[in-house]
Amino acid sequence: MAGMNTLKMIRNLILILLIAIVSGLALNTIAFSLPVQPVKENLKENLEVFEKEMESEYFRVIENDDATMLDLYTDALMMNTMIYESDQSNFVNAVAAHHYFNEGQTMQQSFLDLVEEKIEGKEVYAYARYWHGYLLPLKLALSSMTYLDFRILNLFLQILLLGLAVKTMAEQGGRKLVVPLLVAFVFLMPVATAYCLQYSFIVYITLIATILLFHFREKLDQRKNAIYFFFIIGVVTNYFDLLTYPLITFGIPAVLLLFSGKKKMTILESLITFAAIACAWIGGYALMWVGKWTVATLVLHENIYLDAIQQIILRTNDEVKNLELTYSMVLEKNLELLQRLPYVLLFYIPLIMKIPSIVALLIHDQRLFIQKILIMACFVCVPLVWILVLRNHSFMHYFYTYRILIIASFAIQCAAFSTPSLLRNAEE
Repeated sequence: MAGMNTLKMIRNLILILLIAIVSGLALNTIAFSLPVQPVKENLKENLEVFEKEMESEYFRVIENDDATMLDLYTDALMMNTMIYESDQSNFVNAVAAHHYFNEGQTMQQSFLDLVEEKIEGKEVYAYARYWHGYLLPLKLALSSMTYLDFRILNLFLQILLLGLAVKTMAEQGGRKLVVPLLVAFVFLMPVATAYCLQYSFIVYITLIATILLFHFREKLDQRKNAIYFFFIIGVVTNYFDLLTYPLITFGIPAVLLLFSGKKKMTILESLITFAAIACAWIGGYALMWVGKWTVATLVLHENIYLDAIQQIILRTNDEVKNLELTYSMVLEKNLELLQRLPYVLLFYIPLIMKIPSIVALLIHDQRLFIQKILIMACFVCVPLVWILVLRNHSFMHYFYTYRILIIASFAIQCAAFSTPSLLRNAEE
């Protein structure tokens, strides 16, 4: 019976993946079928903003604060791809994700030229190993508003979703974990996630996943449903993201799942659930990516697998410009951005307030205390392993990869805040 259930789940997961691949291709094809001129006109409205921000390789919203650094190279790439036009079919464009680029320029300069219709001397490049799921929502938004208007809307939507997440948590048994979620949102540096197109989608996916998690909280206590849920999150994350800090879409919802459940689990059951949902998210993320490589290889008659594998080797090696990267060097580079006084206060002050409850739990229920410690340790290890594996990427792009370390601080706070109150212990 167990074997049949496992086979049924595998079949269902494959079906979900195939539906996602077909849907992703359809949505990107629709994106390339939409007119480009309205987008260009709206982008021209803020040309002076682009020129100012893109004159240097990186722009910081708050001067000298790397946590607010925007990845304008990738934003320019995204917009280059969004406004690319050719005589090829929309479907081929959707698969290839072509963009114009001049080797003698930065991506930002190529984008500025493209907005002003200067395409002479530009070469056409494909970026087929990613899905580029951002294309349709961005094209729809920037067809109807300017880039600066979109930034305002982006900030508003992120705050709105955070409010909805807090409301849903408070109504569905997650009230105790609201403070850790608010702290985590501050750590994400919302001023940067609102200003940078590339950073936005991970925030949206994480907050929507949080809302859905608590809306269907009781159903997700069943491990089978949780596996489907995190598999879908992994698929959606890969569809929209260009390898920023995707682990957040697993870490935040997974911590909330394991520290807010009403169903009592043994230590072993908790660890099995953690392993199951982690594998589900990784499976969805990786298989959706492989799906894109497969489609692109078949449609474009190019070996996209080779391109992807070469990039994987590059991003996992331990060298950057002849500098040998040690693990401690990369970790320190990422941790450095969280070692600011406001972050330290936001992390430690709530924990100090929970010390009496933590001590009471240790005295009254050692088993539950150990269970929380073990689950917390699992989540602390998750970003550390990610940084270890993607050492090159985590060092080169520390100004946004540092965000995955928030999973560790979030897990520690949730472990503390999910402890029973002193009053409850006294009554028992």
